[in-house]
Amino acid sequence: MSLSIGIDVAKAKLDIFDGNRSFIIGNDEKSIREAFKGYCSDSKIVLEATGKYHRLAHRVLHSLGFKVMVIDPYQGRNFAKAMKITCKTDKVDAAVLSRFGETMKFTETIPSTEIQAEMRELSRHLDDLKRVKSEVEARRDEADGFIDKSLLSVIKSLEKEIKKTESQLKEVVSKSDELSKNVSLLQTMPGIGSATAIMLCSLVSELGKTSPKEIASLTGLAPMNNDSGKFRGKRRIKGGRHDVRRSLYMPVLGAATIHNPRLNIIYTRLVDAGKPKKVALTACARKVVVWANAILTQQQPWKETNV
Repeated sequence: MSLSIGIDVAKAKLDIFDGNRSFIIGNDEKSIREAFKGYCSDSKIVLEATGKYHRLAHRVLHSLGFKVMVIDPYQGRNFAKAMKITCKTDKVDAAVLSRFGETMKFTETIPSTEIQAEMRELSRHLDDLKRVKSEVEARRDEADGFIDKSLLSVIKSLEKEIKKTESQLKEVVSKSDELSKNVSLLQTMPGIGSATAIMLCSLVSELGKTSPKEIASLTGLAPMNNDSGKFRGKRRIKGGRHDVRRSLYMPVLGAATIHNPRLNIIYTRLVDAGKPKKVALTACARKVVVWANAILTQQQPWKETNV
């Protein structure tokens, strides 16, 4: 019988509710396979994205033929509030996720390949290294003497790790003909270099597989309405993948002001119309991900892509 199954994920265990009963298993492949061998493969399974801890269950359940939907933790929490469920335990959360699968539109989430997962982890590590380097550089502006020398040593060490991580990312990309081709295609867009192309392929694996509206929403670059009655509020971006937006800022700034004439027209038009530069850059970032999505959908370089 087809069921809606909710799974609350922790590092060492999974709390499961299948509509009839709650139980706990270990978060390991053997336990997952054993627990789900009696369930109909038509069952819908909902689990929350929990760092890296949900990925094993997602991958194993997908290999067993189950359709799995991975949702943002905020979706689960807000759904619970809508049902006036204020308490929060692992058991309760599993039941809420089961109800979510019954009530809301179910959209299967395809698990990442091993290479995609490795690229994503490396890209996020690279982003962390760059952010720490910026923080240390800011501290060095006000330092002198021993502290200045100490911070300079830290910066040089971080620069070495950044180069090593970038090299490792390129090596991982080279293992896949498809990824190598996609990275090369994205670099045909003026203003998009190797690092940005790899970042997009790492953190937005849906590129080339979804619609322009969905890709803008996934990256948190789609403006959201804020209207009620006659009131018309400002459209704002929210949610999505903040690491993608942060990593796009400098490349889009360069592309919109120097390297990409087409993007520069959009940027200039918005600024001349009185839009704040930050708003104009956000609109340009949205264009970049939409164009990148079209390039990979059509598997055509920038000049030949219908965007």
